[in-house]
Amino acid sequence: MLTVQHLTSGYGSAKILNGVNLDLGSKEVVAILGRNGVGKTTLLKTVMGIVATQSGTTELKGQNITKLPTHDIAKAGIGYVPQGRGIFDKLSVKENLRMGLRSRPDGSDEIPEYIYEKFPILLERSGQLAGTLSGGQKQQLAISRALCGDPKLLLLDEPSEGIQPNIVQEIGSFVRELVERRDISVLIVEQNLELIGLAADRFEIMVKGELVHRGLTSELNNEEMLKEYLSV
Repeated sequence: MLTVQHLTSGYGSAKILNGVNLDLGSKEVVAILGRNGVGKTTLLKTVMGIVATQSGTTELKGQNITKLPTHDIAKAGIGYVPQGRGIFDKLSVKENLRMGLRSRPDGSDEIPEYIYEKFPILLERSGQLAGTLSGGQKQQLAISRALCGDPKLLLLDEPSEGIQPNIVQEIGSFVRELVERRDISVLIVEQNLELIGLAADRFEIMVKGELVHRGLTSELNNEEMLKEYLSV
């Protein structure tokens, strides 16, 4: 589904990614772990074309998308939910969802029914300004807006940030259910191990812009590994 090879990128003269290699299979959920500031968010932004690639390649289902502008990467089949959600506070819930339809390859202008089935609060509050929603509802909206584009790959950046534990569990379960029922893969940057345990098949750990360790989610109870790579 996604193949990243020797990817480097950064901001100005500051290099953040130092030759990242990553393979994500069809209908697979992979979590990127690591301490703050190691390059996790930069990886997602580079895949999405928000941060320019300095060297290396990114392929989606065999198509080289390395140099494509962000809107073409979205149309190629990648949905992105940034850290902080990035919803439009002054637009209604429904208007936010309709924004996501713009990247659909089939040109459909219908909000997928399964979104309202899973998050009925979005239908109930479809005319409400998005900025008045709770943190958990905003996250549901942000994920749903990305899914309106019918992506084959979903990028999630810290979806548990600022939301209550029961919503964290709901989102983790939804990601798992989404992959099992639909033709989609997910790359998720996250520090909440409970969410990762619910959603992910495996994980990769990033240190100083490189992926240095990988494993199955069953290994996340390894205290020695957690201390080495994740403790502050």
